[in-house]
Amino acid sequence: MRLPLLLISVAFIGSVYFFITNENELNAEKQERAIPALSETGHSTIQLTNMVSNQTKEQIPVNDDMPEPETLLQDAQGQTLITAITSFWQQCRRHNNCDELLTAQQLLLDEDRYQLLVNFPDNQQNEQRLMGASLISQDASLADKIANVKAIREQVWGDDAALLFQQQDTYYDYRLSLADPDSRFNQTQNADDFINEYNAMLAERGDDLDSFALNSDTAKYEEALQLIPLSMPENETARINAELASRYLTANERQSIVNREQQVDKQEQEITDYQQGLNELEVTLANERNTSKQTMSDEDWQVYKADRLYQYRLNFFSS
Repeated sequence: MRLPLLLISVAFIGSVYFFITNENELNAEKQERAIPALSETGHSTIQLTNMVSNQTKEQIPVNDDMPEPETLLQDAQGQTLITAITSFWQQCRRHNNCDELLTAQQLLLDEDRYQLLVNFPDNQQNEQRLMGASLISQDASLADKIANVKAIREQVWGDDAALLFQQQDTYYDYRLSLADPDSRFNQTQNADDFINEYNAMLAERGDDLDSFALNSDTAKYEEALQLIPLSMPENETARINAELASRYLTANERQSIVNREQQVDKQEQEITDYQQGLNELEVTLANERNTSKQTMSDEDWQVYKADRLYQYRLNFFSS
């Protein structure tokens, strides 16, 4: 039982010497303090060109009350409009009747909407090309990255940028407000103040929670954990975790977190024990090389050392 877990642990130990941790756009240090997420996906690094569309495109309800595609093309905005236009082009290309359907839409849409529909594939491809060619540094601030995205969109889409990306811009502004060192959450120093601020934020952003992917209790719980400031005392952080879990999670979900915490703690302890034992063995081998094994040839020493290290790992993992 212990062998698979510790093989992973050893791989982790070795990897820290060869890899540099990538920048996390939204306060990775805060994520490390959070209770492990309920799902394996957690909160990924933001890809600014598609993070909101990925959050929202699956949230558009499909039911009998949903407007017809033609109505969406006439009236919709934001991600709903993008989805409707994308669907139009997918369908007409599948049936090889794009010219016919465009002629029909020209009679239904105003000139601006019609031009948006006609030029959408080319503009979308151009946007993707410019985003890919953007030379903004990975070390740039989140504000600079967002400004770069907005500039490219305005260059490609002109006045239609606001029509298409208003939801995403609102989300960008939300993330920027959280990244501000003087944000409302970074000013809190105890659990009560933090939870009050979080509740106030949810109330203020009520109309945007769906597009922010904060429409489920689990998402609200995980988002709150990431917003706990690093300056928050440990006992207050623990109280925040407990109160949020009680409010947003089921009993099974809370137990799942406890189990995962225990697993992580066990793995971290085994990593520590392994590294400590390895360090002690390295000291012992260095002493042997300078004393009892001093006359051993370099070739024989390397064979001897490799065997001692192998026996250590074998004994550790099989115990």
